[in-house]
This record gives sequence, structure tokens and C-alpha cells, in this order.
Amino acid sequence: MQERRVYRQNELPESLMWQAVSFMRVQWPSIFKGSLRLLKHTYPPDMGTVHFTISEEGVLLSYASVLRIDLPHAGERHVVYGLGNVFTFPPYQGEGLGRQVVEMATGFLRSSEADVAALFCSSRLERFYAASGWEAQHGAITRVGTPERFTVHDELRMMLFVSDKGRDARAAFAGEPLYVPWPW
Repeated sequence: MQERRVYRQNELPESLMWQAVSFMRVQWPSIFKGSLRLLKHTYPPDMGTVHFTISEEGVLLSYASVLRIDLPHAGERHVVYGLGNVFTFPPYQGEGLGRQVVEMATGFLRSSEADVAALFCSSRLERFYAASGWEAQHGAITRVGTPERFTVHDELRMMLFVSDKGRDARAAFAGEPLYVPWPW
């Protein structure tokens, strides 16, 4: 029987963490460079990561995670949650598990303290995330780094505007560059 669970940072069973990190090594090898070469967690333990899992008999089928970060943007400080590491292992794709894990995470975000939530994806996934209420930020600029030193991140940014403050900043997020420490 499939089990849908939400785990806080230190609650995710080690066996599920290893399965998630193993998928990441294969799917996103560029992450595992330099000091992250032997990464053992989906995100650094101090990020307060929340894990969303669908598993069966200890086998991870589908996964997503959310991290919390405070970001300045357009003269305001915002509580931003990032949705990342969304995947379903290939043998289980086509069963709707990816949709379910994204819905779990999106529901959590909608009831969180976040002003906004953001994710980065290829444009081919726009409809997938839009079906869960995420808004594509076409033309919005995302920069990795600081205003003094950055690189442009070209993947599509999609956002969820959660709080009144976040909704009021919708135009600023669309029109002014967003600086992130890395594209989660």
C-alpha cells in the first residue's frame, strides 16, 4: 500500500533520504561538484527542509522538498519557500505520483508563513506546475548571486503568491530581477 508522508528536516528516514539523493546524483549530476561532491542530503540540514514522499514498502516512488529562505526583493524582505527536487522514479512514472507529490507540497505552502514560493523548471514543465496553481513568470529575470556579482539563471521561474504581502509584490517579482543564492 502506498504511503504519503510529510517529514520535517530531521524526521525523514535515512533509507528514504539515500534514495532521494541517489536519484539526484543520476538526474542532476552537476550539483555534485566541489564541496558538494559527496552530498548526503537533498538540501543542507540548516535549511529547515520539509520532505514530501510517496513510498511503498520502504521504496521511494516520488519525492519533492521545500526549503525556507528569506530574500530581499525590490526593497522588501520576503519569506520565500522554494520547491525543488521534484521527481518520480522512472518505473513509477505515468501513475500520477508526481502530481500528487506536487499537490502535497503546494498545499503545505499555501498554509505556510511564506509570502511567496518559487521553483525553477524547464518550459516543458510549465503546464504540469500550472495545474497545481503555480504561475509562470515569463520574462522575469533570475540572477544567482548578488547585485554586485551574479550569473543569469535561464530556467523558467514559477511562483505561488501566498500572503497578501506576496500578492502585492506580484508585479515587482515579474518586473525586477530576483537574486537567489542558488537555483534550488
